[in-house]
Amino acid sequence: MKNVLYIILSSLLLLVLVIVLIGALLPRIRTETKQCVLNAPVDVVFAIVTNNQEWHYRSSLDDLDIIRTQGDIEEWEETANGVTIRFKTLEKRPHSFYSFEMDSKMFTGEWQATFEPMEGDKTLFTATEKIEYKNLFYRLVGYAFMDLNKFMTTYQEELTARIELGKAGQ
Repeated sequence: MKNVLYIILSSLLLLVLVIVLIGALLPRIRTETKQCVLNAPVDVVFAIVTNNQEWHYRSSLDDLDIIRTQGDIEEWEETANGVTIRFKTLEKRPHSFYSFEMDSKMFTGEWQATFEPMEGDKTLFTATEKIEYKNLFYRLVGYAFMDLNKFMTTYQEELTARIELGKAGQ
């Protein structure tokens, strides 16, 4: 009986050590970049992306609460699936660049986007999200359950749908 208990405890300890080792080997910083061509001029795309008051087209969000606005700097909180993340504008260059920082219980990070005009009144939209996990446990959970590619794809799909809806309403 003692041997069975010893084997079980040893196996559990080994499993925990393997999980910790895997977590330690995962990069602390994750970066994802997504690009798409949007069927609207850069000024229209920039206005939609930077307007946090008009967020309801983003079906992936449960709520967006603007905390403070001071000039071009805005602080807000977004809630999705019960998780709240705080954001603050870092830089806004009209019709060309927008960035903000993010802070949650699990990670800190930065998101930035460029807006490049294309022929036919279209926009090349490039967004990069970089997050850094606050500890080893969150890193493991983040890699297992946070699909950055999916989050960014969903955002770009919602943005595309919002632009098309705006064109249909004109």
